[in-house]
Amino acid sequence: MAKFVRDVMSRRVVTCTPETTVRQAARRMVEYSVNALVVVTEGTGELVGLVSRSDLARVYDQDYDALTVEAVMSHKVETIIPDIPVAAAVQIMLDRGVDRLVIQHVAPATPRPVGVLSLSDIVREMVG
Repeated sequence: MAKFVRDVMSRRVVTCTPETTVRQAARRMVEYSVNALVVVTEGTGELVGLVSRSDLARVYDQDYDALTVEAVMSHKVETIIPDIPVAAAVQIMLDRGVDRLVIQHVAPATPRPVGVLSLSDIVREMVG
């Protein structure tokens, strides 16, 4: 039986806002043991970007308290819906060269992130 993204994705979406400082984002990644934060708007929680460990590492020699996530985040975020087969999601990640996909429901649902599917989730699923 084929598994769907909703069966494998991480439902814990660790977020920050564009105004979050780089230091705060780094602290949050360490605190929650994640490799990226989903960047959402304050209040509505709408997806606006993704900030990864690589994004933070690029600004290692800058002022972490003065620099915000908005300055370093990726604005182009690959998203999918939870109701597609995991195999299709893996192929999307491979084709697009990304390590994770943000999961959102389709309209008319509120366009907020409901999960994240990463290559780590895929590997974890492979071992059971």
